[in-house]
Amino acid sequence: MSVDKSFVLKTSSGNRWHFFLSPEQNIVYSQSDSQSEIGTTTQNVLLDSQPVKDLAATIDSSDNIHVLACTVTNHLVYYRWNGLKWQRQTVEYIRSPAQNISYFTIMAYQDIIHILYYIKGSLRRGTEFLIHYRGNGNKWTRQRTWTFASDSLTTIENAFIDNLGNVHLLFSQQSNNQPSLLYSCFSPSFSSWANPITIYKPGREYAECYLYADPRQGIHIIWKEKEGTNHIIRYLSVRSILQPESDAQESRVIYMGQDEPVHPTLLLSNQLYCLWEMKGDIYCTASQDGGNTWSIPRAIPHAPPDRVTFFYYTSFDRPDLPPTLRLWGINYKEVLDLSAPQATPNTTIAQKKEDQQLAYSKLEKRIAAIEHQLENITSSIYAFQEQLLQNGKAMYFLEAMIKKLNFQVEQLRTNSKQPFPYTDMPQKEKRPVPNKEQAYLTSSTPPSSMDDNATRSTSPSSPPIRPDSNVLPSSEGKQPAAQSNATAQPPQEAENSSQGTDSVQTPTAVQPKDAPNRITLGNVDIIINPQDEED
Repeated sequence: MSVDKSFVLKTSSGNRWHFFLSPEQNIVYSQSDSQSEIGTTTQNVLLDSQPVKDLAATIDSSDNIHVLACTVTNHLVYYRWNGLKWQRQTVEYIRSPAQNISYFTIMAYQDIIHILYYIKGSLRRGTEFLIHYRGNGNKWTRQRTWTFASDSLTTIENAFIDNLGNVHLLFSQQSNNQPSLLYSCFSPSFSSWANPITIYKPGREYAECYLYADPRQGIHIIWKEKEGTNHIIRYLSVRSILQPESDAQESRVIYMGQDEPVHPTLLLSNQLYCLWEMKGDIYCTASQDGGNTWSIPRAIPHAPPDRVTFFYYTSFDRPDLPPTLRLWGINYKEVLDLSAPQATPNTTIAQKKEDQQLAYSKLEKRIAAIEHQLENITSSIYAFQEQLLQNGKAMYFLEAMIKKLNFQVEQLRTNSKQPFPYTDMPQKEKRPVPNKEQAYLTSSTPPSSMDDNATRSTSPSSPPIRPDSNVLPSSEGKQPAAQSNATAQPPQEAENSSQGTDSVQTPTAVQPKDAPNRITLGNVDIIINPQDEED
């Protein structure tokens, strides 16, 4: 069966927009009110004459229409209906013949629009990218989410947005011919993607994977397999998106038969449903215990003229449901009742309790994560304080070393200024201490040498010597009197002189015969003047 890809967008007033591809691969849409059926009385309108490979469409809570299409010339084009006219903008253009856009989608939560597309490379060692845009239609934030090697054989299976605005992504990779299903989630609160983790490794080839996320953060995945002549629909449940590896369960078989199912899909309302088309009819099976057990598939009856249709349905009527669902219907009418159920008081109380428990569990997880972050921050602060203390000790040691070196330099400078003593010089001779009489003579008679006396005797400015003076000129000195006076030394003086000569040897100068009598003690010369006999 050839299934046309269609998008049904429901406005807040109940009107519906229907987007699909014409046989010429052009984007066509129509509008209808809540009373009329899609495709009966409405007129189709051509959005763009340029042919496209595929398209995706959604609507936000303000009734703005958003369309994303990939042209045959590898242009990824974005269209926006603001209520008056269409606006067109090119998102990406692939120029390299070794690259192509293998997957793209557009989703809305309230007034936030998400665009996801994957640039795949055909080279063996090429590079592939997953690009994520988010914005309100006018301002966008672009993020290159991941980069993969071409030999990883990455394939985007499904993207899904839940009723809380989280974007869930399911993709597959192969390593050593072993396929693996990987999962990641974008959180609008943190504006970041979680690291991809492997949630399942199928044992055989699979196709048409579809992911559905419920309001309690449960993940439900289905895919098709073939075993011999039998076709199989398998189901996998992941209880928590925080630790999928530990909470993953064994896959379960929902359907097995020789007839091939087409586009199996999931829907969680009052219970979990699985729908698919087979031999022109819509089949349904349900689970009341969250996917553990499933009922026997049964066909949903419909009138022969009615058409079985597959479409993506976007509406904001029920806040407890995801805004976009993948459905099977009759003439683009959903076969399951998606209107808001009338809740009984007991059901309302139980639902409130469950919601409170879910909120408490989320809060506890957030608190535990914050406490873990605080512990890491505290340990980092302690390590930083310890490092500061070590730095302070090192600085104190360096300052002490600098002061010590400065002191040593000053000592070297002081020692370099002092003269070095000569070791070969004899010790200075000690001078004898003169007695009182010698001291008196020394202080009253100025020292003079022979040259000085000769100078005074010959100098014209010197005063004349009187006849009665006690001092005689050098030519008239009486040597016997000088010798008698020299020999007539008092005993004490002689004793002192003998004591002085015992301790220190005083050098005496040789005097000429006509020189006056003098006694030399060290550096002191004592001139002895002859006295008259009358004295």
